[in-house]
Amino acid sequence: MMPIWFTYNLDTVANYIQDQNEDCLYLNIYVPTEAGDKSQGADLSHGDSEDIRDTEARPVMVYIHGGSYMEGTGNVIDGSVLASYGNVIVITLNYRVGVLGFLSTGDQAAKGNYGLLDQIQALRWISKNIGYFGGDPGRITVFGSGIGASCVSLLTLSHHSEGLFHRAIIQSGSALSSWAVNYQPVKYTRMLAERVGCNVLDTLDMVSCLQKKSAKELVEQDIQPARYHVAFGPVIDGDVIPDDPEILMEQGEFLNYDIMLGVNQGEGLRFVENVVDLEDGVSGSDFDFAVSDFVDRRPSSSCTQTGLTGTTRRPGGRHYPRW
Repeated sequence: MMPIWFTYNLDTVANYIQDQNEDCLYLNIYVPTEAGDKSQGADLSHGDSEDIRDTEARPVMVYIHGGSYMEGTGNVIDGSVLASYGNVIVITLNYRVGVLGFLSTGDQAAKGNYGLLDQIQALRWISKNIGYFGGDPGRITVFGSGIGASCVSLLTLSHHSEGLFHRAIIQSGSALSSWAVNYQPVKYTRMLAERVGCNVLDTLDMVSCLQKKSAKELVEQDIQPARYHVAFGPVIDGDVIPDDPEILMEQGEFLNYDIMLGVNQGEGLRFVENVVDLEDGVSGSDFDFAVSDFVDRRPSSSCTQTGLTGTTRRPGGRHYPRW
């Protein structure tokens, strides 16, 4: 539905792009209705005597949008179709992205992960209040694709999410993706600081200077990450993400959830889009080059990330992609 929606609502999409605000933690809640179910049409804002809580509690599905941690909104996702056909409550949400959501210095000056904390706060609200909309707080599924899938995967590894949802659908991405976590946050924060004329030597001074800049000036800076990586994204802060996702998975931190994983036929196609022949596909040599290039650009075991918990070394030697 989304490509069709975009095609016929380009003016609305353009308005979303222009009308951005750091105060963006809003939810869109789609509740299915049934013929003859009068309570489903209750208008709670006008104090109707009928209450949607009178109906049988429905499962809840919470969608986390993607967008390279730099863009996107849950507002353009129409959850009414899934809600109607699946007889579930569908929720889309917004969270801070880019510099405002994920800027980090890798230490106490700017811990980062604000966008993830937005998602966790939304889940807290949902867990507490979804019963008023006819939802079952004991059956909450969080799902997403691409960067949204990475967010969902990271949420299953965070102690802040415990008890807030029960199932996860992770499509075309995970916490193990090369672009899921930023292992060099201070590098890109310093690049941003240099662009706007801030001192880059002391992280406290740097953050203090950045806070005096307008949000518009900060988000307009074009900071390009290395290929297959992100400039501003989740970081290992020792709190929201307590350790390297691979270590957390080896420890079984995700085992408290029912998880569905999925990929599609064209997975990773954009990384080889310049060598794709529409009729013949990707040649064997081009495929081998794309894979080796991807592996060579990933952090090796010699890379370290200094964060709140000291130095976390990526385990296990060279990391090969999971196809």
